[in-house]
Amino acid sequence: MKRLLPAHDPVFADEGFAEEYARRHQKMAVGLGREFARKLQGQGSRAGKVLDAGCGFGATAIVLAQALPEAEVVGIDLSDPLLRLAEQRAQAAGLGERVRFEKADIHQMPFADNAFDVVINANMVHLVVEPVRMLAEIERVLASSGHLLVIDLRRSWLGLVEKEVRAALTLPEAQALFEQSGLRKGTFSADLLWWRFEA
Repeated sequence: MKRLLPAHDPVFADEGFAEEYARRHQKMAVGLGREFARKLQGQGSRAGKVLDAGCGFGATAIVLAQALPEAEVVGIDLSDPLLRLAEQRAQAAGLGERVRFEKADIHQMPFADNAFDVVINANMVHLVVEPVRMLAEIERVLASSGHLLVIDLRRSWLGLVEKEVRAALTLPEAQALFEQSGLRKGTFSADLLWWRFEA
């Protein structure tokens, strides 16, 4: 399956792309942050270390930090322009002490084993070059008692009008990738637009 954004893609260095991407995806990223926050609060999560693996312009990580005031949130991405936007937004929200953003490859993260209490991963499975490797890395850095939330677009007839949906995975395809990765057991769910995995 062809991936949209290999690590060397020049789009990662494009300032115009970053601004347009943030503008187009702001509402979705904030909504995902609120959804993740509700789920984590429902599981009793209040503190600890949270990783947004593929943080983009940082909106989801910032919402999580606001909802979980005792947590430390780290976001990683490969795009310098998106990371600059994320850092600016965190500073503007007064969260510079608890939220940080780092340039890192999600396939090989610069963190120790079991480093995070929570890992979130939004709209990355269908984009990365090696999704199985990414999922295995997530398993490595997530504590054995940690919480994992993954969400991605679900391929459907909406792909007729939306290019990114055409590149997305069906739920069975996502389940097969997760099996190959050795990721811990969890629960899949799906609706028209998204599939989700929680563990």
